[in-house]
Amino acid sequence: MKRHWCAIVSLCFAAFPAIAQMPASISRMDNSSDQSKDVIDSFFSKQNLQTTSNFSRVDAAQLAGSSLYQDNALVDLPPLPSLDDKAAHKEALRLIGLLRNHIPHYTLYTPEKRKRWITLARQETKKAGIKINRPQILVVVDRNPKVQALCLILAFPQGYSPWMVLGGDRISTGKKGRKLYYITPTGVFINSTERLGYRAQGTKNKYGIRGNGIKGMRVWDFGWQWAEKGWLPNHEKGQIRLEMHATDPDYLEARLGHTASEGCVRISAAMNRFIDQHGLIDALYLQAATKDKRFRSVLSKQQEPSLIAGDALVVVDSSDMNVERQS
Repeated sequence: MKRHWCAIVSLCFAAFPAIAQMPASISRMDNSSDQSKDVIDSFFSKQNLQTTSNFSRVDAAQLAGSSLYQDNALVDLPPLPSLDDKAAHKEALRLIGLLRNHIPHYTLYTPEKRKRWITLARQETKKAGIKINRPQILVVVDRNPKVQALCLILAFPQGYSPWMVLGGDRISTGKKGRKLYYITPTGVFINSTERLGYRAQGTKNKYGIRGNGIKGMRVWDFGWQWAEKGWLPNHEKGQIRLEMHATDPDYLEARLGHTASEGCVRISAAMNRFIDQHGLIDALYLQAATKDKRFRSVLSKQQEPSLIAGDALVVVDSSDMNVERQS
């Protein structure tokens, strides 16, 4: 029976739940290296910046209580850099220029669609009780089968500048009607330091499919989440290991823009590299990496982290808004 990598990972975690908490899980990643330490340190030593003590979602007490930190509690983490509105807009414009050059299917969206993206992202973050207290990037995914797109949004604290769309790309989320395929859940999912992400090994399954893309592609792990079983008519839910990752470049990437996954968020290799290289949702990992080389081992050795890096994947559904397919 066919299984993509997301399902295989989920089944492994279901059979061996302790794996999710084992430090040994870092064996899935590249060997630890201090090559990126200077880059990470510079992220927290920029001059003429405001700073915030915000840990975004996870405070020191939670970190200390996590099994991941039993032998290496993270304390005295540096504050995240916080640009003023003008500097944040300038950085967003710089990223837009890079997106245009490096994302083959990049689109900025029409003004009407940009407004809808921002409305949906605001609604979902408000519902989740997420407070934005520094200018930061949100990776927003619309699971609407007629949309199946990703949008990068620069979010500002309430009372500051309006939110800004940087543009986006095609994606695939959970497919309905196929056995063991889950509907990707909506909500705000944090790239938390309570979990260690990993990088794809690039291995093929028996059908020749590289489920997480070529070797070295980043896999962001958002932990166990409740998701609707897309093959059942009664909306029953089960737990999946929600991830965002690349997909097979030869057979599956061309299908992006349509529902296809078993519950995870599939993105293009180009967008995977872009989010990874600029650390767009790695703010908490960058903090942790100043104290713990396990997190440095996950980050790209070529990383050039943006000072508006955030930590959140926001999954929305515009179906009720009757949004036409975005291309």
